[in-house]
This record gives sequence, structure tokens and C-alpha cells, in this order.
Amino acid sequence: MNYTVVGLFPSQDQAKDVSASLEEFGFEDQDYIIYRTDRENAPEVKRNFWKRLFGQETLYTEKIEQDKLITSVVVQNEEELDQVKKSFERNDVVKIYEFQDMTLEEAKDLNYIKKIVELRAKSHIYAMPEIAVSSGAISEGINAEVKA
Repeated sequence: MNYTVVGLFPSQDQAKDVSASLEEFGFEDQDYIIYRTDRENAPEVKRNFWKRLFGQETLYTEKIEQDKLITSVVVQNEEELDQVKKSFERNDVVKIYEFQDMTLEEAKDLNYIKKIVELRAKSHIYAMPEIAVSSGAISEGINAEVKA
């Protein structure tokens, strides 16, 4: 069994805690990757489109806050998998994804990780059962209870 476990965390400020927790469970530096984005060089985005469109606000740009933390860990057996999950849960992980047969070389590419996680998340959405929102059919129309 060869898995790469990807954990999504709310903040990059947790990087040291996640790293320390993994090392407590016996993982080495070469067993995991913590992806950090440079907050200073984050891309700029235009804000408040509608206010600018109607002249209520001047054009300005603001840095996107890319504060999410992504961590990948390569595990070899079920015991290591359980340890990674415990470590991630200890650090308030938002979501854990397990990818079978993903190599560490593939996991080094953050764009590849993002693409695979996005595909996995979409597959979970499409696999959800349909939910009925009303008890009546939409095509029923007005019935005899309506009075003029």
C-alpha cells in the first residue's frame, strides 16, 4: 500500500504545528510537503465591481488573502495512515484526501495536487443523491382552494 494523504487546513499559520505534529508521530522532513504561498507576492484582484460600475467607488486593487495551508504526506501502511489522520485532526484539518499510488514527485507539484483535489471534490458533489425540496409537484398549478 502506497498512499499520499493531502490535508487542507484553514491557515498557513498552522504550518509549524502541523510539521511538529507529524514529526512527533515519527515522520521525517522528506516524508511530507507543506505548501506555503508568498503572501507578499499574492496576485491582485479588482474588488467591488458593481460599486465601481455605478460610480459609487473608485477603482482600486487589493491583495487576495491566500491563507489556506495544504500538506501532503506519503504513507506506506495502515498504521502510518492512522498516524497522519490523528496528526491532521489534532491541528483542525478541514478535509483529508487519500490518493492511492501518487508518488512524492507528483505531490511536489502544487498545481497537480489542486487539480486532483478539485476533481475529487466535484465527484463527491455529483455522487450525492437528489433531494426533494417540496412535497407537491411543480406542474400542479392552482387548485380549487384559491377563491376570488
